[in-house]
Amino acid sequence: MTVKLDSKWQALIIISIGIFMSTLDGSILNIANPTIAKCFQVSMQQVQWVVTAYMLIITATLIYFGRLGDKLGSEKIYSTGFYVFVVGSLLCSISTSLPYLIGSRLIQGIGASMLMATGMGIISNTFPAQERGKALGLTGMIVGLGNMTGPSLGGFLITKFSWPVIFLINVPIGLIGFFLALRLLPQQTRNPDLRGHDIPGTLLFAIMIGLVIYGVADAANVSIFYILPGLLLVPVFCWVEKKSPQPIMDFELFKIKNFVYGNAMALGIYVTQMAVFFILPFYMETIIKLSPALTGMLLTITPICMAITAPLAGTLSDKIGSRKILSLALFITTCAYIVFANLNHQLDLAKLIAGLALLGIGIGMFGSPNNNSIFASIPREKAGYAGGFIATNRNLSFAIGTAGSAAIFTFLLGISQKAMVYTSAYIYALNTVYKIAAAITIIAFIISLLSRLGDSNTKAAKEAAPHP
Repeated sequence: MTVKLDSKWQALIIISIGIFMSTLDGSILNIANPTIAKCFQVSMQQVQWVVTAYMLIITATLIYFGRLGDKLGSEKIYSTGFYVFVVGSLLCSISTSLPYLIGSRLIQGIGASMLMATGMGIISNTFPAQERGKALGLTGMIVGLGNMTGPSLGGFLITKFSWPVIFLINVPIGLIGFFLALRLLPQQTRNPDLRGHDIPGTLLFAIMIGLVIYGVADAANVSIFYILPGLLLVPVFCWVEKKSPQPIMDFELFKIKNFVYGNAMALGIYVTQMAVFFILPFYMETIIKLSPALTGMLLTITPICMAITAPLAGTLSDKIGSRKILSLALFITTCAYIVFANLNHQLDLAKLIAGLALLGIGIGMFGSPNNNSIFASIPREKAGYAGGFIATNRNLSFAIGTAGSAAIFTFLLGISQKAMVYTSAYIYALNTVYKIAAAITIIAFIISLLSRLGDSNTKAAKEAAPHP
């Protein structure tokens, strides 16, 4: 007997393949970077560009591909993204030098950007409103599974084979996703108002984002000479977009409070979590002397909790709405940072596990209800753009969070060492970083309470563009 899946579930499976492939690739690469640096005989600072170039090209092009998906059909951009990602992965696997690998990663990043920019919009438009949260929650579970699988699989592959295999593993996964997407992804709503391309705005946005990310790429030496020009280009970019007949920046969406509040809360939760993923491993190995293996095992607690919590939160948001869930998620995340703010120089396994678990629960509860709320508040034909904007906000937050937390920690450590021994100064700097993170998520929690004022805007948007 043949069981035929509904088109919405076929779409979810295909989108999940792309999500799993991209998150698996990122988490595996984190394990492989030292091996790649040794192979090419380069420093860790140089090999960092394998990650940074990928992040830069994705962040600079997400909004463009989201808008292009609204114009041409998000299903076309998504399926093409699989193909480009496979080509980039294959080129990465045969790289013979670091510049060659970085160039190949740029191609891979373009494919990833096409997938990230349109995937969530396809899910939003394919599922009915009463099931959208559940679907987005399941994609959140896939993110957790990809991040959880990467470190252990990467360690195994690099031990048994050589580093190129971490890119080759994407080829069969990507080809399966490509052929399934061509055949099975449902046609998406087009935006008839989009004509032509905003080339000046696209290039200016890419330069602006590129300067900021380039400036924060080296977390230990944040370069104001790149960051400041990038920030100064923001008003120029807004002026150009106001004059453009087909602007890449959709200012109309910023009149929808759920869209604005949702992205503001996302900024708070994404920028702070990097203080854990980037700084905490150094504390675990340097101060309390945990082995890399045990550190890696403990850090899987967060994605495991995310994978469990995300689908439950998404389904619940369909039944009771997103408001209360978002507030609870931000409260739990704040509690995680308070736990980390009370770490000391002695090993407290229970405290570490509690903090990592709370963080995973909070992040897992936040993502799908927040995305559900944002997509429910906007017209269907702008789902691709909204997905690209959400992903851009997330990537920028990760970059700023990594650099910002490292810069604050380094500054406080240097100042406090004048009056304290190294270990005490380290703990003081660490605790202060997490106190700042808690303060940021408290602000996001307050925004979640204020977001109730956006209900009337959401209702108006739904009436203007009802789901079938």
